[in-house]
Amino acid sequence: MLASITRAARSDIMMIVAQRGWQAASGLMTVALVAHFLSPVQQGWYYSFLSLAAIYTLFDLGLSIVIIQLTAHLFVSTQWLSKGHTSGESRHQFHALLRLSARIYLALAIAFLILLFPAGLVFFLHHGSADAVPLNTWVPAWSVLCAATATGILALPFIAVIEGSGRVREAYQVRLAQGVVGALGAWVAIACGKGLWAPALPAIAAPVIAAAWIAWRRPGLITAVRHATEGAHISWRNEIWPLQWRIGLSWLSGYLLTQIYTPLLFHTQGAVVAGQMGLSLTIANMLGLLAQSWMARRIPAMAQAASRRDWPRLDALFKHDFRTSTLAFIAGALVLCGMRFLLDRTAYATRVLPFWPFAGLLGVALLNNVIGMLAAQLRSFRREPLVWVAVAGACLTVPISAWAAQRYSAEGVVVALLLVQTVFILPVSTFVWRRCNQLWRLPS
Repeated sequence: MLASITRAARSDIMMIVAQRGWQAASGLMTVALVAHFLSPVQQGWYYSFLSLAAIYTLFDLGLSIVIIQLTAHLFVSTQWLSKGHTSGESRHQFHALLRLSARIYLALAIAFLILLFPAGLVFFLHHGSADAVPLNTWVPAWSVLCAATATGILALPFIAVIEGSGRVREAYQVRLAQGVVGALGAWVAIACGKGLWAPALPAIAAPVIAAAWIAWRRPGLITAVRHATEGAHISWRNEIWPLQWRIGLSWLSGYLLTQIYTPLLFHTQGAVVAGQMGLSLTIANMLGLLAQSWMARRIPAMAQAASRRDWPRLDALFKHDFRTSTLAFIAGALVLCGMRFLLDRTAYATRVLPFWPFAGLLGVALLNNVIGMLAAQLRSFRREPLVWVAVAGACLTVPISAWAAQRYSAEGVVVALLLVQTVFILPVSTFVWRRCNQLWRLPS
């Protein structure tokens, strides 16, 4: 049975909703500013910048999710002290986990910068000629965006351990501060005619805010990274990699299923159509982030319930927030469809996809939201069985979408996404989710 909502739980959900709500509201504000201040060509470059920079999630390789899950299990017998220090049975293992994670993220940040910066230069030089922007306009902006994003990768393990320990409110406070400062900077850049610099401002704000927070609230985390604890050891190969590679494949598939279409249309149809898809995807993704707030707060609690084999609590937590999240998404999608219909009467109608492709994209986002919640519940068992469904779905979707983009533009891409999601990904994911929940609960 679902326990009565405590004051702490209400505080968590309020902070998550505040952070996700700011993402949605600031995203809408950004959309309006982009449509007003940037030309259709600049809009396409702007969203192509964002889509390529989002590849940083692939360098994470699912490690942040694994850290949240492992930390949740370790904090069954660990407690926070002041300034980020810890006590309890598993504190040494926790420090070892944090230290190992920090080293891995350092390597990932370096790899991201070395690989993505030149790849972006090649992509935009060879595929942006039809809608050219001067080199001295976009190359410096792209350089700063890559460097700032790489620096931000270094902060990911610290926020992950806070969230995994159950301090969900604190982790989302940091994300909210990053979002507020980053959005304000982006708005100023757009309004001042420096639209291609706008993606770099949130990327700069993220590591600055995280570093200030760690120095002020959790300096003990830095101490744990710098000083080894004798006798404590976390095996990356045995304790992290078995789950990480599966989540990493899921994230790769997720990127291919959500972010690849803006650069794809940039290449095949030009910057204007890419800008329409990028802006429409941004709106759909904002609604998804907001709807996921209810499930996001439950990840540590579900992991701990699975660790204790408390199946009634696990089911109650999941079912309650699955239903709430889905209803919230549907309500938001209806409002957005109404707004899109009214937009046809304004000068901004051509900045987003036409009504039916836009509605179809919201349908794709709804299905992604449902599948993401199923995957989040299964990760409570420290497993990732939906990885192969995601990989197979991406292998089907990307070539079909590439073919459709060449011949039918953005409308063809949306139809391809809906087709693969409804015919293959959703039904197979639901079957696997039910089967795994039956098998994994059997007595050992």
